Amino acid sequence: MNSPIVKEKLIRKGAEANLYYGNWFGNEAIFKHRVPKKYRLEELDKRIRTKRTLNEARALIKVKNYGLNCPQVYEIDVESSSIVMKYIKGEKLKDILDQMDESKKIKLFKKIGIFIAKLHENGHVHGDITTSNMIITDNDELFLIDFGLHDYSDSIEDKSVDLHLFKRVLISSHGTHYEMCYAAFLKGYKEEYSKAQVDESTSIIKNIAVIETRGRYVKKEDRL
Repeated sequence: MNSPIVKEKLIRKGAEANLYYGNWFGNEAIFKHRVPKKYRLEELDKRIRTKRTLNEARALIKVKNYGLNCPQVYEIDVESSSIVMKYIKGEKLKDILDQMDESKKIKLFKKIGIFIAKLHENGHVHGDITTSNMIITDNDELFLIDFGLHDYSDSIEDKSVDLHLFKRVLISSHGTHYEMCYAAFLKGYKEEYSKAQVDESTSIIKNIAVIETRGRYVKKEDRL
């Protein structure tokens, strides 16, 4: 008898977690398994992996309630520090951005801005907004993935860092399209955020320049 849960192949080996493609009760799925770290005490390592697994899974569940596209969580296995998620069939934005025409880029990046604004409005910081963590499906739906560095915060500083990291990604990986895409992103972000909190969205965006002048990032736990 075939197992209803099958990991078929490793598709990405990361520093913190490995991703496997497989099947979960007849559904194509991604298995995200946080691997043990031998340099940490076993009990501490287990606690850290469990905490991060639960944090990511809960974030994915909550984010869907805001009407944002992200992978559906099928199962959380605390014992093995694993999350089983729906497989999103599509292409990473990073791989197809160059093929898009100007109008499509503008429309898409405005939508990305709206997505991130909704996260920030509800006290979520993604932590790793990159074009590698966005999937575009065949019918042009946008999915935000990989909430492994997700955190909860209402801090303007944390939200500004989230945006600034995305800005750096656009400059370093998509320099040719940076100005147009970033402008469209900020337009969507401001329009969505300002529906409820006009002043805060302005402060978040202005603070990006402050972060840039510092030349380095200060970890949240190290801030005064």
